[in-house]
Amino acid sequence: MSVPFDLVLASGSPRRRVMLEAAGVRSVVRPVDVAEVPAAGEAPVDFARRMAVEKAAAGVGARRAEDPRWVLASDTVVTVEGDILGKPADPDEARAMLRRLAGRRHQVVTAFALASGAAAPRLGETVSEVTFAPLSEEALCAYVATGDPLDKAGAYGVQGGGGALVDAVEGSYDGVVGLPLAEVLEALVEVGALPPFGSPVAARLAVIRGRIAAAAQAAGRPAASVTLVGASKAQPVERLTAALDAGLVDLGENYVQEWRDKAAQLGERPRWHFIGHLQRNKAKHVAGRVHLVHGLDNVALGAELARRASGLPVRALVQVNIGAEDTKSGVEPAALGALLAALADIDGLQVDGLMAVPPPDGLAATRRRFAALRMLRDAHARPDRPLASLSIGMSDDFPAAIAEGATHVRVGTALFGQR
Repeated sequence: MSVPFDLVLASGSPRRRVMLEAAGVRSVVRPVDVAEVPAAGEAPVDFARRMAVEKAAAGVGARRAEDPRWVLASDTVVTVEGDILGKPADPDEARAMLRRLAGRRHQVVTAFALASGAAAPRLGETVSEVTFAPLSEEALCAYVATGDPLDKAGAYGVQGGGGALVDAVEGSYDGVVGLPLAEVLEALVEVGALPPFGSPVAARLAVIRGRIAAAAQAAGRPAASVTLVGASKAQPVERLTAALDAGLVDLGENYVQEWRDKAAQLGERPRWHFIGHLQRNKAKHVAGRVHLVHGLDNVALGAELARRASGLPVRALVQVNIGAEDTKSGVEPAALGALLAALADIDGLQVDGLMAVPPPDGLAATRRRFAALRMLRDAHARPDRPLASLSIGMSDDFPAAIAEGATHVRVGTALFGQR
């Protein structure tokens, strides 16, 4: 009798397994050992493809009688100026690789192969452009001292501490992680290893769940510790329905009237969050009707929410203007302590944590701001007010937010598509 798995994963990488599992793909892990040595003059893409094919073939050869038919293998290559950077042999080589990448762009090629036997494998690859922030020698050495770079191609992992070194990723972020999940899921459907997704939204939701799980695993946290809030502003109800049909629970709206219109159509099915700036005179519509208010930034609004909730406790997050932007709502970090103290005196209001929307300054700067919010939370938390929730991270940066402790990520375009 065959085991209840969709494919054989010819890799011992826990991150790849976690990504697939969270995306709904059941895999049995059968690691293979293949020498990863580029041939003289071999192009990085050709090398990655050859490695994926050889690993898949080895996986087919090692497949057990009870295993599923399809074997998935993948290989990731870091390349700069045509040179392939493998895994560093020691800390000195890791530092040399990182110095070479610092402050410049390089490419990450990830190829995958799906094989089932004698027929030619189904191949695919992604090529991503990665830009490193300028690195001080101190930061570079501190990262190498963690030991994390020593088993990573190019001496960094984007989902670990190495993510703090990366300023931008153009192309497949998942390819930089080591498994281009959207492309792999599409290929699995094509070969019949998975049933078709019910909608484009359902397919994107599977990918996002995989990315959340991989980021959480890298941070030493369970995927269940992160709540995905579908940021549904200006999205048609049909797309929201498709997401709910695919298992999404939480939706977040920015404008009161739009939320009221959608709530009238979707009823109690979603768990609603209010994630936009809320005016005091609109609090009466929201209080007691949403699961969590993400944008509380003054005492008067907190008092009005509690008064309008008819005895029901209102859960809220305090928005912090972490980037000191004139155009954004939120309390200044220096004033957070006083605001939290004042809000604590309001009966019927429960402050669960903090929320922020950093300015778009690049991934490395954004991650530093996420870290600053986490440290601010830690500085103000108390046993009777743990401020356990952190609502940070959106479509372009939610893996970095999870690395810095996000409990809620607000994802719109990556889930629902362009408005």
